[in-house]
Amino acid sequence: MMINKFYYLFTILYPCASAIGPNTSSNLYPTHNVFQFDKIGKWLENIAVRPNGDLLTTLLYPTASLYTLKRPHSTTREFSLIHTFKNASGLLGITETSVDNFAILSTQLTDTLGPVPGSSAIWGVSFRHGNFSTRKIASIPDVLVPNGITSLPGSSVVLVADSIGGAVTRCDTLSGVCELVLNTTETAPVPGSSQRSGINGIHYQDGYVYWSNSGLVSLFRTPFDKQGYPVANAGIETVGKVNTSFVDDFTKDNTGRFWIATGSNNTIVTLRSDGSTEVAAGSLTELTVAGCTAAAFGRTVQDNRTLYVVTNGALLAPVNGTTEPAKIVAIDTSRHV
Repeated sequence: MMINKFYYLFTILYPCASAIGPNTSSNLYPTHNVFQFDKIGKWLENIAVRPNGDLLTTLLYPTASLYTLKRPHSTTREFSLIHTFKNASGLLGITETSVDNFAILSTQLTDTLGPVPGSSAIWGVSFRHGNFSTRKIASIPDVLVPNGITSLPGSSVVLVADSIGGAVTRCDTLSGVCELVLNTTETAPVPGSSQRSGINGIHYQDGYVYWSNSGLVSLFRTPFDKQGYPVANAGIETVGKVNTSFVDDFTKDNTGRFWIATGSNNTIVTLRSDGSTEVAAGSLTELTVAGCTAAAFGRTVQDNRTLYVVTNGALLAPVNGTTEPAKIVAIDTSRHV
């Protein structure tokens, strides 16, 4: 069975789901699907938005493919394959490094979807001047399971989150030189836990690097300098803890709220600066955003308050015994402030 084939990846990326706890309120936002595959078995892993508003989304399984959804806010939207990478079986995080240039993480998986040691890499893709091109930036053999990736504005540096290694690796996209720069309790998997994933999503903003830790179901931050190194003796702050069994990637809106994908908990949860949380979409027993993995806001006037969410269709944790094809969901966040 396909579900059994995903067991190894399940132990890395997802624990058993549990209901949202009593300290999390629910105030659901309107949602609608903007794209869905026609067959079960694909896993959308991450998402980025081009300056023109088109969505880019990475496929973790069954191929290392990059897709686009053009004009996602329009009735004329169009979904298509852009590129499938060779010598890789899955894509993970994606980040914009400069205008319409992106860095993407790839890895090789075994037949049982375990990571192949030493197989991970960072790729560059460019859409500049209407031309698409790819280049290999660097191999990252010391990164066990690359997951999230973020860029530092105005620099050639990206930071890579290693979920199993529980660390952050700095890579210069021009020279290809990579080095481990952060490895702490807050980035590591929980010792002795069946949840093998530590740091997951990672994002740089306003002098801070923010990250989610799946096992600790929390968001953290610490200041980084403009060269992509942690500020010495700055300490690590807990931004907040989410009352679920898992957190995946996340994004932040212009009001300071974090929007967090909770994987097989099948919800998008918001986290406010005061530490309060709220279920914005989905539920443990619904397919609305089942198996949600990442989210990003639109970048055009028409959709800058629309949150686009990618899913794996509950592939690892069926909802009431049901899976569905992976999809992209639009959440209208304009209804609330």
